[in-house]
Amino acid sequence: MKEAFGALVRWSGLDAALRFLFARRRVTIVVYHDPDPDILRQHLAWYAKRYTFTTLDAVADAMDSGRWDSLPRYPLVVTLDDGHLGNAKLEPLFRDYGVRPTMYLCSRIVGTARPYWWQTAAADRIGPEALKVVPDTERRRRLAEAGDDPDVDARGPRQALSWDEVRAMAGVYDYGGHTRHHPILLQCDDRTAAEEIGLCKTEIEDALHGPCAHFAYTNGDFGEREVALIRASGYRTARSIEPGWNGPNADPFRLKAFPVSDDVSVGWLAVQITGIPSWARKLKALLRGRGAGTAPAYPEPASALGGRG
Repeated sequence: MKEAFGALVRWSGLDAALRFLFARRRVTIVVYHDPDPDILRQHLAWYAKRYTFTTLDAVADAMDSGRWDSLPRYPLVVTLDDGHLGNAKLEPLFRDYGVRPTMYLCSRIVGTARPYWWQTAAADRIGPEALKVVPDTERRRRLAEAGDDPDVDARGPRQALSWDEVRAMAGVYDYGGHTRHHPILLQCDDRTAAEEIGLCKTEIEDALHGPCAHFAYTNGDFGEREVALIRASGYRTARSIEPGWNGPNADPFRLKAFPVSDDVSVGWLAVQITGIPSWARKLKALLRGRGAGTAPAYPEPASALGGRG
């Protein structure tokens, strides 16, 4: 059904029309987590025929200077969340296609054997979605009691890059912050939220001896407090996963992006970056929430973290 819908969108020319109308002079940002190199190669080849790769630094420069025309036509930025070990295998692909992506790092998971909490047996038993909606201290307690303390190294293979690996790829990647431990920021108290945002930047810059200028909201969740903390910490931009394109008047601390499923076919990729699937899920959640008389939850894209990383 999904592929049939995707074929219909492509056959109708809707994807190309939306690309012409919205992506020609606005920035498209795509979000990955831990894609397979063979799949990503297909994606990069598809992008290369339709977009011009650029960087978040170039986007921030264009916003700061007011010279939006300094960006190429159909500008596209590739981003990856978390700092997964498998991202090291992607370096040759980015070199081949002349892409300089931004990788957002969790500064207290990268360089350790600590697991990403949603990829643990404890999270599987409890349910990642149930853990996202409780206070951060409660989430950590439940994981520890279920056998996967988020502050303790895992016994199995590490899931994250080492700092040596991160430093070795600095010629290809720009690095941004994605908090220290990947909590849901809205579930953190003020002190924890400030540390997760501000100390993440400090720890990455200390480890890499270079700038950490960009931030990505974990799970896509943020509010005015988080925006204020990111500004105060000295980041230049912050990326959400709200679907859409970014024009010259976009808020640099609320950049929109299209989450891309790590294993998606090129045919469905063309549909995902129109925003149609995300907006359809959002509408469905809104209607469901109204029917239940409760506030709607933001929809989950079909990617890592049971949806969002």
